[in-house]
Amino acid sequence: MKKNIILLFGLISFVAKAQEKVSVEEKLLGIQLGIVNTSFQYEIKLDRKITLLSEIGMTFGTSNKDYIDPNIEDEKASVIAPYVTFEPRWYYGLDRREKLGKNIKHNSSNYIALSTSYVSSDTPIVHSGNFDIVSALYVIPKYGIRRVFAKHFNYEFSAGVGYQYNVFSKSSGCNCDHNDTVIDIQARIGYNF
Repeated sequence: MKKNIILLFGLISFVAKAQEKVSVEEKLLGIQLGIVNTSFQYEIKLDRKITLLSEIGMTFGTSNKDYIDPNIEDEKASVIAPYVTFEPRWYYGLDRREKLGKNIKHNSSNYIALSTSYVSSDTPIVHSGNFDIVSALYVIPKYGIRRVFAKHFNYEFSAGVGYQYNVFSKSSGCNCDHNDTVIDIQARIGYNF
C-alpha cells in the first residue's frame, strides 16, 4: 500500500511538472540602441505568450520640403525627435524553443507585434532645416526575432509595413498628405536590467 501511495504521488508530481508551460517574463526593463533610434523599454506580461512593450526614446529622421516652383531649390533637414511606442507582442515561438532546449530567457523568441508610435515634431532635439516638420502617428504590424546573449544583452530584428498619419492642419502651411504608407525595418541591440 505504501508503495502504491508513493508511486501515485510520484505520478501526480510528474504529470503536474509536465503540465507547466513556459511563459514570457513577468516584466523586463531595458535600453535599446538601434541604427536610427535609442530608447528605454518596459515590457510587461499580459498572458502566457503575450506582452505589452512600452518604449520612449529619440529617433533620427530626415524631412524634405518640395517646392512647386522649379526655380526654388527643395530643402532637406535632419531631425532628432522624441517618440513613444506601445506594442503588444505575441511570442509564438516560446514552446518550440523550449522543446528544442534553446534559451528563452528575457523573451528570446520570434514574435508578431502591432506597433503604435507617435513621433513628436513639436519638440525636436535637433532640426537642421528652416521649415516646420509635422508630427506623425504610426500603426505597423511587425514580424521580429529577439535573442539574448551574454546574460543581460539582447538583439532584435523586426520588419513591417504599415500606416502613417501626419498630424497637421492645412492652415499651418503644410502642403503634404495626411495618410501615407511606411516601411519599418529595425536592427537593435539592448541591455536588460
